[in-house]
Amino acid sequence: MLAIMLFTTSAFAQQSITVTGKVTSLSDNSTMPAVSVTVKGTNTGVTTNAEGIFTIKCQPNSILVFSFIGFKSQEIPVAAKTKLDVVLSETANSLNEVVVTALGIESKSSRLSYSTQELSGKEVSKVPQTNFMNNLSGKVAGVAITKSASGVGGSVKVLIRGNKSAQGNNQPLYVINGIPMVNIVQSSTNQSFNSTDGGDGISNLNPDDIESVSVLKGASAAALYGSQAANGAILITTKKGKAGTTKVDFSSSLTLDKVAYKPELQNSYGQTVAGSQESWGPKIDNAKDNISNFFRTGNTWLNTLAFSSGTEKMQTYVSYANTKAGGVIEGNELLRHNFNVRQTARFFDNKLSIDANINIVTQKVNNPSGSGFQNTPLYGLYTFPRGLDFDQYKQYEVFDPIRNVNTQNWPFISSSNQNPYWMINRALTENKRTRTLFNLGAKYNITDWLNFQLRGNMDRTADFNTSKYYLGTAPGYSGLNGAFGVTDMATTQYYGDALLSMNKTFNKININAVLGSSITDSKVQGIIANSTFLSIPNYFAIQNFDIKNGINPVYSISEQHQQLQAAFGSMNVTYNDWLSFSATGRNDWSSNLSFTPNGSYFYPSFGLSALLNQAFSLPKAISYAKLRGSYAIVGNTVPLYVTNPQNTINNRGEIIFNTTAPFTDLKPEKSKSLEFGGEFRFLEDQISLDITLYKTNTINQFFSISVPPGTGYSERFINGGDIQNKGIEIIAGYSLPEKKSFKWSTTVNFTANRNVVKKLATDINQFILSNDLNNYFSILKVGGSYGDIYGRVLDYDGQGRLLVNDDGTPQVKSGEPSLLGNSNPKFQLGWNNNFNYKNFSLSFLFDGSFGGKVMSLTEQILDGMGVSKATGDARDNGGVNVNGVMASTGEAVTKLDADKYYHTVGGIAHVTGEYVYSATVVRLREVSLGYNLPKTVIKNGFVKNARLSLIGRNLAYLYRKAPFDPETTFSTGNGYSGLEIFSLPATRSFGLSLNVTF
Repeated sequence: MLAIMLFTTSAFAQQSITVTGKVTSLSDNSTMPAVSVTVKGTNTGVTTNAEGIFTIKCQPNSILVFSFIGFKSQEIPVAAKTKLDVVLSETANSLNEVVVTALGIESKSSRLSYSTQELSGKEVSKVPQTNFMNNLSGKVAGVAITKSASGVGGSVKVLIRGNKSAQGNNQPLYVINGIPMVNIVQSSTNQSFNSTDGGDGISNLNPDDIESVSVLKGASAAALYGSQAANGAILITTKKGKAGTTKVDFSSSLTLDKVAYKPELQNSYGQTVAGSQESWGPKIDNAKDNISNFFRTGNTWLNTLAFSSGTEKMQTYVSYANTKAGGVIEGNELLRHNFNVRQTARFFDNKLSIDANINIVTQKVNNPSGSGFQNTPLYGLYTFPRGLDFDQYKQYEVFDPIRNVNTQNWPFISSSNQNPYWMINRALTENKRTRTLFNLGAKYNITDWLNFQLRGNMDRTADFNTSKYYLGTAPGYSGLNGAFGVTDMATTQYYGDALLSMNKTFNKININAVLGSSITDSKVQGIIANSTFLSIPNYFAIQNFDIKNGINPVYSISEQHQQLQAAFGSMNVTYNDWLSFSATGRNDWSSNLSFTPNGSYFYPSFGLSALLNQAFSLPKAISYAKLRGSYAIVGNTVPLYVTNPQNTINNRGEIIFNTTAPFTDLKPEKSKSLEFGGEFRFLEDQISLDITLYKTNTINQFFSISVPPGTGYSERFINGGDIQNKGIEIIAGYSLPEKKSFKWSTTVNFTANRNVVKKLATDINQFILSNDLNNYFSILKVGGSYGDIYGRVLDYDGQGRLLVNDDGTPQVKSGEPSLLGNSNPKFQLGWNNNFNYKNFSLSFLFDGSFGGKVMSLTEQILDGMGVSKATGDARDNGGVNVNGVMASTGEAVTKLDADKYYHTVGGIAHVTGEYVYSATVVRLREVSLGYNLPKTVIKNGFVKNARLSLIGRNLAYLYRKAPFDPETTFSTGNGYSGLEIFSLPATRSFGLSLNVTF
């Protein structure tokens, strides 16, 4: 009887039960699909479906484990219950949090020896932009983002921990799903544009396809990518289908853009004399606002429709996005289509996983606005003589009875000064781009701790750009019958790698190691057709080129073919889940270093991290404490064809002999980086603090120097230089203790970077980064900093008094240009907030850049022409107040004639020292106010979730002294930091965003 009773009791104890329930997110009460639900101590597990519902069989006394990346895991005893509803909360950091690192390798954040920062796709697309990289501004410590002034479709300049290379590229590597992307250079056939808008390689992507963005800031973080990531890396992980989930997401946003400021002009003094372009004339009372009506309200409309579905074996994600934008100047338009398909699958008992992704982008940008002194509508608009009738020139063309054609209606036609309305209607550019990105990866799990992975990628961008100048356009840009230009260029990159990875624990020691090899092959090919000689007026076609002048208007772009091969390895050894040692090594073989003994170069990295809360018993208030440190060397290859320059052929068929000496002993550029930091969490992760100190020295830079006559060459390259960046990054966060109705989280990030030129090359005491632009220079000098601005200044005596010439003009200091300041900020600060109350949410971001100097050559020209408010105020005041003396007699001078003063500093002498302003700017960067449709309204209908948001960007400047937005730059190139020349004004944006899930 006893045996029967024991057997029966045991049998009943082993009977399983079925547990069902729903998993929701604490932050917004939304259901959570694809949450892992496992029975602790077993291999039994399921995932939640699209509605967050799970069903699992287990024992009455089992413990269920709920886990999802980015959320705190929960262990809940079943206790014989058949229904369990679970709420998961997000976590800033924890022992088991997984982050994406170099080569797409997932790693526990607690084991990293370097600083990274990750943003969710939701954060990136909260206030949509045509270039989603703008959404990182103010949110990532150590990253400075500068927007180009080319209007919609423009690129951005991204700097991570400062400028490092004198002549090389300073922007980071962009990586999608572990695959490096080619850095596209946006070409333009419109050579008259002074600014160069270099492509950022990532601006064409659809932000709604992004799952997360990780920023690898230092050399240690990006070392496995090698020379391509010498300036850091930005990793983009795109969305994919999830098991047990089928849904359709639709998002739509419309924002309206208004110019945030306009130049301040005087309204009291008119044209100097009839026919003059200047406004140094008599008093007037009929000046009009010619500017406001020229700018229109811009708009940006983004729509995305995405379908995702999946089973345990196969997952699918398909999306289409349409972006349509109009700039604040008529004719500046963007239209972009994004098609994205990602398919993931598992085979052979989940041992083999396949990941395939194709992304096709077609884009057209009409009339991107240029910056500079020439061929921009803003020059004629801003400098038009005050008091004259501008409205008559809105009819921008008039009939020429002699030639029987229309021509430009403007009294001041020159290379810089043309009718603004003619410029936007008869000087036209069109840039078309088709980009295809294809990724294919296969990973096979040899054992549960060893896997082998193969990946391949093709990134091809075809640009077809045209420029059309109608007859009547200023000479130099158009001939007697107009001008036409075409650039047809294709950039293709192939990438492939093979990785053998292991992750195995031996007692208390975990070893995570990767051994691999990669190859990157890129090529640029194309043709250019350009002519200012057309046979038939205003007929824009290559067959209309008039080639009687002997110049061949069609020629090939020099093929740019380069290849980088690499072998690399990394290892992380962790003891007892608290002490981790990591090391990487990579060897590159670069085709750009051919003809030198240095074609192969090796560089390592080492790191150590310690999780103190795992090793020691800390006070209860400290929930997480980690110290980390790393040292890395990253090599950087050099530009194409500097080691063995070749002769070329021009468009007359003539051989142009090379005048640059071969650089046969060239060494690769190298960056040496040292980094220390700590991460801390308090009060169960309510308070977080992340501090990083770093120092990077970039050596072996290459410079060009003049060669003495008689050598057969005019210049040669040499190695040298040491540019140092050192700084501190602080990220602090706070989350209100968890409550059901009201939630608040806030993050503050602080960055301070100091750049010093430690040395240049032998016998070189300075290196000029930019050409002379009205006496603006960007110069590297030993002891100075990258971004130093030099220019011409007025001359003062030993007592600080302005020296005045006998003719009443201010004296200009002769000799070398003077240091005027540095464009880099002393520090940057960002404050991001997120509030949730029931179905309402509010987020806003303040950020500021403090310190630094910028220069406006627009103000210089406006002063010289007599149209600026400053010149009008000075005339009203009877002159310009100065503390000066006559240079010849020493007689005191307190006031100078406004005409003579401003004609000198703004005109004849171009005294750029008078046009330097504080770069400090504080703004309300981003605002989003949203409302989620309640579940009681949606119920179990066709719509699963719906959210409507009011959004805004750059809504207010809390502090700005410069006459332009210091974040907007004349060019994204290395040598034009802090410079503004007739650039488009920055804009304020506000609108609506709708997100619906079916």
